[in-house]
Amino acid sequence: MANAKKTRTRRGIRRVLVHIVLFALLGLILTPVGIFGMAKYSQAKDARRHDIPVDYFCAHENGKELPTEMGISGFIYRMLTESIVTPDMSEGEASDWTSFFKDRIIDNKYHDVNKLIVEGFAAGKDEETIIKEAVDVYVARIEDRLSRRDMDEEQIKAVTGGIYAELPEESARLIGEANALADGADMQSVLTNLNMSSTPNFMLMRYGSAILIIGVVLLLLAALLAFLWARGDYDSRAKLGRIIEPFDYLLPFMVGVAVFTLYPMIRVFIMSFQERYHEVKFGFGEGEGWGFGNYWFVLFGPSSSDFLRSIGNTALYVLFTVPITAALAIVIAYLLNQKSKLNPLFQTAYFLPMVTTATAIGLVWRLMFNTEFGLINSMLSSIERFFGVPTMQDWLKTGSPKSIPMTVLVVYGIWSSLPFTTILLLSGLQNIDESLYTVAKVDGSKPMRIFFKITVPLLSPTIGLVLIINSISAFKVYTEVFVLWNGSPQDAHMETVTYYILQNIKMPLDGTHSLGYAAAAAMILFAIIFAFTMLQKLVQRKWVYQ
Repeated sequence: MANAKKTRTRRGIRRVLVHIVLFALLGLILTPVGIFGMAKYSQAKDARRHDIPVDYFCAHENGKELPTEMGISGFIYRMLTESIVTPDMSEGEASDWTSFFKDRIIDNKYHDVNKLIVEGFAAGKDEETIIKEAVDVYVARIEDRLSRRDMDEEQIKAVTGGIYAELPEESARLIGEANALADGADMQSVLTNLNMSSTPNFMLMRYGSAILIIGVVLLLLAALLAFLWARGDYDSRAKLGRIIEPFDYLLPFMVGVAVFTLYPMIRVFIMSFQERYHEVKFGFGEGEGWGFGNYWFVLFGPSSSDFLRSIGNTALYVLFTVPITAALAIVIAYLLNQKSKLNPLFQTAYFLPMVTTATAIGLVWRLMFNTEFGLINSMLSSIERFFGVPTMQDWLKTGSPKSIPMTVLVVYGIWSSLPFTTILLLSGLQNIDESLYTVAKVDGSKPMRIFFKITVPLLSPTIGLVLIINSISAFKVYTEVFVLWNGSPQDAHMETVTYYILQNIKMPLDGTHSLGYAAAAAMILFAIIFAFTMLQKLVQRKWVYQ
């Protein structure tokens, strides 16, 4: 006994030493790596700050709609429009002039101006000079093209003179806005303008700060353990090792939960308040403001009927699938728990769906419910032939009554969730003390009385767990509706909340779909599941055997 205690003590002391060395080494490696990544990001940021004014002055893209509020070309376009297009012009004449400005002047000289701007910044010229030279190129083109449209020299000079009169104020505005954009450059604007495959150390730039924080935390932990080691005696060092030990076993799980559960939950919660949010590049996203706009759109917007219908479908699926599955699983588990030579065969038959892919199973069920050659309608046609009662159904089509496709979904849902539920309940049955059944049989109790007075009460904690697990799973139903309706459950109005969320994730930002809407719908689903689970736990207190 004493040797075992001494061994545990030595093991605890070694554990502390190992952690001090390991934390110190990892911290010494990760800290410089993080600093290096942040330095590379700082260099990329400085380069981007230099490029932003260039990009801003060259805001016009040839062949695309002219951004009349940005760039030198935008200034020229506005000045031409204000000088020549008058309110008394007809709509067709005004349109002709504006098209002429864009096609014959802006588009024609944009590449020359763009090249001039880039070369001017590369040569170190000041921004006022660069803008003046670019405007000179446009003005020369304006004079040439307007002279060909039979405008006299005085009219042309009035137009170009107006441009030069506004140039000082416009130059100050352009420079101020470009510098403001450069000063506001963040990691998103810097990294989204880089090519990940051709940029060395891209990932270090992306996660340098996080790596640095982890490295510093590890060094601090190493320093804390070393401090406790230096101040403690032999027994306190061993006790410290015993305190650390459980965290070693929990660490992989805790890291997994933090990375794949907690962070996504927090990110989705934040995203749900970013209106018209959409992903840009490399995991970066942007929105047009903060507020409850996403929630309003999902609940009351133009397409709110789709979300409310998906809520209704999901609620019906949960209310039918969960209790029926639990009831059937209790009976099946009770039968499987009986001593029989054929039990292994029955268990294999009932548990087989768990080892079969959901997609393959769904395809089989879709074929079974096919209107023309499905097994279900073939069986029902026999009833029709013998009894003369029409029973053929259009199970999965849009024209079916709502109850028919919902029946298909519930039947498939029960069948797919039955094996896992049965396993849980069977394990609960096998934990019930056999002596209770023996005493009840000696007292002359009948099987049904034994089942309802002993089996069900003692199994109630497992039943409660099964109801909660199956409810959470049923609220997140997706695979079943996707496979049964060949990826388009909306054609039969059988969308679920999860399908609605994924549709918003897949579709581009178009006013009716958005990652922000998906996040808001996900948070609403989370609130519903949480409230429903708490309600179940509250109700179960009254009937779950303690």
